[in-house]
Amino acid sequence: MFSKSRDAARKQREKQQGKQRSKPREVKLLAGFAAGVIGGIVATWVLDKYQQGALQATRRAEEAAKTEPVLSRQQEDHLRAQHRAHSEAAQRIVRSTIGRKLSRAQRHSAAPIVHYAAGALAGGAYGLSAEFLPAVRRWYGMGFAKAVFLGGSEPLLPWLGLSRGPKVQVTPASLPAPLVFGTVLETTRRILRWFL
Repeated sequence: MFSKSRDAARKQREKQQGKQRSKPREVKLLAGFAAGVIGGIVATWVLDKYQQGALQATRRAEEAAKTEPVLSRQQEDHLRAQHRAHSEAAQRIVRSTIGRKLSRAQRHSAAPIVHYAAGALAGGAYGLSAEFLPAVRRWYGMGFAKAVFLGGSEPLLPWLGLSRGPKVQVTPASLPAPLVFGTVLETTRRILRWFL
């Protein structure tokens, strides 16, 4: 007698849980895009701070070991090449839109704008695609970030004709970049999507 009521209660719980599981997640493309753009800007800022900290730590380790500054030079070269690619992209964008050249100081000031715009654009694409393609969120955003960094701003800009330079440049300093960028992007996107 009691076993029938327990079985009925268990079946009722399973039925309710099945309804909850089958309920589709609400897709909000604009909210996903906005969360991604903000996440991209935050992830770009965190990545910049990480790269600066990694360079300082490498310098200290090389000084403590009394070795040649090989790794820190590679990191500096990578950061310089990244800044140069963004400066050249800013120059080409301005030349193609308003038809004038930027001064050296203006290019120097415009490079971070291009850098953060590229991060925001990548984040927006991630946030938008994460809304309707759950596989994009796999590996906590690192798969998407790896794809962005393989074709990211430094190697991608020469392919688009927005800057000169090597088409692909992988240095030890750039290897953890997708991990940092992807993790921060997905964390920020998830937090913002709770509110949007």
